[in-house]
Amino acid sequence: MNAPTTLARAGRALREVGRRRSLEVLLLQASPLLGAAFGGGFGAIDLGRWTILLAGSVLLTGHVFVFNDWAGHRGDLNDPRRAPHVFGGEGVGRGAVAALALGLLAAAMAALGALGFHAVVIGLAIACLGFLYSDSHAAGKGTPVFASLIHLLGGTLHFLLGYGVTGPIDARGLAIGLFFGLVFAAGHLNQEVRDHDADARNGIRTTAVVFGPRCASLASLVLFSAAYAELALLACLEVVPRQLLWATLLWPLQVAWSLPALRGEPGFEQARRLQRRYRFLFAILGLAMVLALVASGAARHPASGTFALR
Repeated sequence: MNAPTTLARAGRALREVGRRRSLEVLLLQASPLLGAAFGGGFGAIDLGRWTILLAGSVLLTGHVFVFNDWAGHRGDLNDPRRAPHVFGGEGVGRGAVAALALGLLAAAMAALGALGFHAVVIGLAIACLGFLYSDSHAAGKGTPVFASLIHLLGGTLHFLLGYGVTGPIDARGLAIGLFFGLVFAAGHLNQEVRDHDADARNGIRTTAVVFGPRCASLASLVLFSAAYAELALLACLEVVPRQLLWATLLWPLQVAWSLPALRGEPGFEQARRLQRRYRFLFAILGLAMVLALVASGAARHPASGTFALR
């Protein structure tokens, strides 16, 4: 296959990614952008660096999704819900998808390189976690608990990608980043519940497949609850603006919306409904973080312990 043909098919693959994954990719950009805001405040970096951070993070997130689609191609064909949207069904070969994944990664590293050494290191670490999770030989997706640890670390690093733009990564950044990691890992467990039937059909030993959807739903709620508890602790200690203590009042809604799934055997529709609801809650929480940061002028605490990664 010649280069122009490969590029044309990679372009078609990119359009497919945009059509199917754009919402998920955009939702995940809240983490690094809030990281930059917590790191130095909204005025700490100029519009150009905000734009580079957003572009680099979008490209990196797109790479992770495309590589996951490439690695899970065979399993997706065996899933009635996903099969109609698999790249092959759209006339795009795996070679073009692989080329797109590599192209997105190269473009992401080029953009992140403009932000500093820390951004490149964290970007590569996130890409490596994506490989560990998606690649069939690495078996991250098919290893219970390990897959959640990957998402916990990945969510934390995504926040730190933005936090480190304004200065060294310190203990405060790690503490706040853990909140985002817990939310990311909890959401992934709910996704495992959603995909239980397809994963079981494909022999993928996720937490939901090995221990059952109900157990995975309970684990998801525990991690969401841990995230709210950590946010409350950080607010009490004034690591984050104290006003965010009120945002933890959203937690009872999270519990109330999760309980119906725990009373029975949760399935695809219940997990989808819960996903829409907790995304709504965390959209409110993200807005509350922005307003609290603007109101308090809170950013990095110079006195906090730091370690340099620049």
